[in-house]
Amino acid sequence: MGGYSVVGRCGVQRTFHYERQPGYNKLVGPGDAGLEYLELGLLRVPRDEEFTFSQEGREAVLVMLSGACRVQVDAQQWNLERVSVFAGPAMAVYVPRHRRYTVSGVKPADLAVFSARSDQDFLPRLIEAGQIRMEAEGAGSFRRRVYPIVDEAFPASRLLVGETFVEPGQWASYPPHKHDEDRYPDEVRLEEAAFFQIDPPQGFALQYLYSADGALNQVYVMGNDDAFAAARGYHPLATAPGYQVYYLWGMAGDGHLIRSSIDPAHAWVAAETGAPQPIAVPE
Repeated sequence: MGGYSVVGRCGVQRTFHYERQPGYNKLVGPGDAGLEYLELGLLRVPRDEEFTFSQEGREAVLVMLSGACRVQVDAQQWNLERVSVFAGPAMAVYVPRHRRYTVSGVKPADLAVFSARSDQDFLPRLIEAGQIRMEAEGAGSFRRRVYPIVDEAFPASRLLVGETFVEPGQWASYPPHKHDEDRYPDEVRLEEAAFFQIDPPQGFALQYLYSADGALNQVYVMGNDDAFAAARGYHPLATAPGYQVYYLWGMAGDGHLIRSSIDPAHAWVAAETGAPQPIAVPE
């Protein structure tokens, strides 16, 4: 099921679909949907095949979605395995800029790859399941589980990556928040892309994108293997009853901070329920 609203009223494509072809499948990158830094692609690796990539000036985070593979960065190599996003914890590999990496299929494997332009040098790193903490966010009908994979404290230049699980009939990114202005310490500009998996796979979610001035006001129907990207606007999500929704999100900006602001029109919801800010900010 591809995203229903592919092109918004302003003529900008914001939804993309993964066709599950072998090799690297770029979904969205700089120049698409207002993005400047961020690229999202899906890598499908058949058993006993391998793919090599060079990160010229870009850092990358490879997140295991399903299957089993081996990732090698320079002389280091790690084995990654996951039954599915709904049946096992995340594993990921951080690849710094100017490095080559090879992904070899131990079993057929699917990985998501976020990358962003980088101006700093770091070390390659395996991110194991035990290192990824769960954050319970929201309250009432907008509860969700968030698993930051690359957070503010992680040694990276721009990339911020995590997973969110939303139960059937719940809302996420709610009360609506945005991160499209540099108003530190209240908000920083971060562009974002997300990749969706739905259980059972025939389900859907509704992604709403809007702005206070009304220039953005569009609903997108997100299905299994769909992606969404936006550089501005509030972006709450509603899940259909009966379907659990997973989305892997990546963000990138001028720095390596997460600060977001809630739509003042709906801030009372968080205040009344005692719910925290939608994106947790480490102290």
